[in-house]
Amino acid sequence: MNGICMKKLLLIGSNAGNAHLRNYLNLVRNYFDEVLVVSDHAVDFAPCEQVSFSLKNPCQVLKSIRQLKIILRDYQPSIIHVHQANSYAFIASKANAAKIPLVLTAWGSDVLILPNKSPFHRWLVKKGLQSSQVLTADSKEMVDAIRRLGIKTEVVQANFGVDLDLSVIPSSDRPMVFYSNRMHEPLYRIDEIIDGMSEYLHISDGEMIIAGKGGMTKALQEKVHTLGIAKRVRFVGFIDASQNQSFYLGSRFFLSIPQSDGTSISLLEAMAYGCIPIVSDLPSNREWIEDNVNGIILQKGETLNNAVLRGLQLQASDVILRNRIIIETKATKAVNTKKFTSIYTAILRSATRV
Repeated sequence: MNGICMKKLLLIGSNAGNAHLRNYLNLVRNYFDEVLVVSDHAVDFAPCEQVSFSLKNPCQVLKSIRQLKIILRDYQPSIIHVHQANSYAFIASKANAAKIPLVLTAWGSDVLILPNKSPFHRWLVKKGLQSSQVLTADSKEMVDAIRRLGIKTEVVQANFGVDLDLSVIPSSDRPMVFYSNRMHEPLYRIDEIIDGMSEYLHISDGEMIIAGKGGMTKALQEKVHTLGIAKRVRFVGFIDASQNQSFYLGSRFFLSIPQSDGTSISLLEAMAYGCIPIVSDLPSNREWIEDNVNGIILQKGETLNNAVLRGLQLQASDVILRNRIIIETKATKAVNTKKFTSIYTAILRSATRV
């Protein structure tokens, strides 16, 4: 294989409205001599080929498989790394006739929600998982979900890591600012955050900052006007890493209550930069947050207003110190880069011995 002497990565995944693919590549880019991204949307952070990964049109699926076969033949990667165990993994597995080593990273909903939609979706996810030499997932909940599908393949638990700036010392003296930066899609329940915070914002001083965009952005903006809290809520759209860090450092609380999630990098960043997290009661969140200790886990039937009041009872300086230690030991980019590159090294050594 050409890639044994020259380390070449073919990175496959979605680039639609999120930075996950970019963030991952930044984690491992220096390990490879060459990288080519294959995505459904153009990217500006690496050489790229566009391929449709939609399954709606069978003729298009066959065309996409042929396109990807040609890319694999011409590029001859050492390793294929696919992100998401859905149509991306399925089409990649069908195109990989040469059986190039393939690593698959699950993102969350692909293994937690998609298999439960229908027998077809369960089959689709299993096919993608079974095609992989090594799997990665960022929470124990996701690892367990993969095992429940009957998958025996090795699963490495790793996340994309936080780019921790050790020169920044988070202060516990913060204004009453609430920060949300998840995507504006139904899964992330930003509408419920707005509804839940409306009571608090009407009766107390405070401001909510909502970053990100999505299919629900316009409806969310209309909602804050309807609820009469438009003067207390700022929509800041997509922001860069520096702005994101600034909002973390200037906010007392971080709000994230998706209905399903793996390990959220946003949560890890919020922990790193001193926010008190208020998160939904999910196994993946419980891996990082102990209720009433280093954050607040929103209980079933509990209002956000009550969760905020519980959060105000925590000693902010203790939360900041505890969370900083957690991030430095388990969730930095350096820690997780080592996990992913160790996977690649083991695969390439194995290929050399064949």
